[in-house]
Amino acid sequence: MSRGKSLPLSAAVLAVATLVVTACSVEGGAASRREHGDKGASLPPLPARFAQQTVDWAGCEGVSSEPVAGAECGWVEVPVDYAAPDKETIRLRVSRVKAQDRSRRLGSLLYNPGGPGAPGAADVADGTWTAGERARARYDLVGFDPRGLGASAPIECPGGVPQEPEDLPRTVADAEKAFTAARALARSCHRGSGTVLAHMDSASVARDLEVLRRVLGDDRLNYTGISYGTFLGRQYMRLFPDKVGRFVLDGVVDPARDMRQVALLDVRTDEEALRRYAADLVARGDLRLGATSEDVVRRITGLVADLERTPLRGPGGRRLTGSAVSAYLRTVTRQENWGRLTDALAAAVDGDAGAFDDMARDGAAGAGEEGAAGDEESAPGQEEQERTEAMGNPAVLCLDSRGAPRSPREMLDLADEFARKSPLFGRGIAWQMLDCATWPIAPTGKVEPVTAPGAPPVLLVSYTDDPQTPLENARAVKAQLADSALLVRTGQGHGAYASETPSQCTDRVVDAYLVDGRLPEGITNCPG
Repeated sequence: MSRGKSLPLSAAVLAVATLVVTACSVEGGAASRREHGDKGASLPPLPARFAQQTVDWAGCEGVSSEPVAGAECGWVEVPVDYAAPDKETIRLRVSRVKAQDRSRRLGSLLYNPGGPGAPGAADVADGTWTAGERARARYDLVGFDPRGLGASAPIECPGGVPQEPEDLPRTVADAEKAFTAARALARSCHRGSGTVLAHMDSASVARDLEVLRRVLGDDRLNYTGISYGTFLGRQYMRLFPDKVGRFVLDGVVDPARDMRQVALLDVRTDEEALRRYAADLVARGDLRLGATSEDVVRRITGLVADLERTPLRGPGGRRLTGSAVSAYLRTVTRQENWGRLTDALAAAVDGDAGAFDDMARDGAAGAGEEGAAGDEESAPGQEEQERTEAMGNPAVLCLDSRGAPRSPREMLDLADEFARKSPLFGRGIAWQMLDCATWPIAPTGKVEPVTAPGAPPVLLVSYTDDPQTPLENARAVKAQLADSALLVRTGQGHGAYASETPSQCTDRVVDAYLVDGRLPEGITNCPG
């Protein structure tokens, strides 16, 4: 998820890594503090009119620029606050692609792409996401924009998008400036968004899923969620265990980890990825950064330390700092970035920041879309959409999550602690908690396993090497969910089922579960 396009060189790539932290740092959620553990018994009954509404399905023009044949879109009304369902309401944008084999239709399969903060209606409408071949034939695929996102009463944040400090603060004065700027941005979002901002927690979204299930006429909810979508699915399991159908949780978040624990896991994941990168570089005979993998890591570490003391200037005048290089280094979790990253690092060792400058300009820092200010004009409405999506991430995460530092001094201490564990990655990852450290609405979540007693077993899916939600998350969640199964796909990636690089084995096993109800036993392995 992009954090905004108009960033200076030394800040631009800090945004690239945000998804790695936020996609897996959600550890609890509830619509209100009184709700934990009671499956919502303290909330008033949902008025019948919500379940009895019908969707006026129409074309998806305006939702997707190129909707697939047969795609339909509509709206579903839900309460803003489930504790007061007779008061304010909002409309959720939904999309549907009907089952190909209508005579053997199994119902609806709802989809959430993760984030948190990513809308999903367009993904289904334009075919960006689609299930495996057998599941596609038997299910209506249904996407939706979660509350506050996409077209579903989108939040408004006129102050801009979150940006980590250009130079990571080392003093209380600099940390206070960063906190002041982040608080001002969050407050502008609070003022501009109305009441929905306080009700974007995952328990509220899970209740929206239950409304969608009832409106669509399904006896049980069948669901596929990726990354944060796995956490959302778990919240539904906690609240509505008797309505859980066939759930595929792909790229698994562990709800028993708090924000700091997840951030430390990210530090370790990045360190491991850097060492794989260094070993691969040497194995391929590219010795520009060192003759051994240990030499490569030492050379990169020294470069970052040197640039912290004396930044380089790129051709456009932008500063290349050690913090910026550390952020670029987080892209080593994606092997497709290794070639260009190596060229840029080798040039920087020789005193040339131009390659990094080019990467900032054209958004080649990895998974991000960030470029330099003024490089291209945004399409009409694009800037507002990007701002909404960028702020949607903390809007969900900071309600669901606990563990963020609450003061500049605490943030500095935490950053120092993380930096001792990883000089290259620790400080930058710690500062990614700034949004939640300054969010104007207190979190309502708590850190706990979600065991969902009464819910049927579900299918967990993970790559062996997932740079955003490591396999150990899936193993931990399998231990929390009795009798659930784990499918492990060999290779690197995030979202192993029905992916852009499909695995016949993975899709076959998942489809057998979705279509036939055949849940594999224990842990099953599939080649990449």
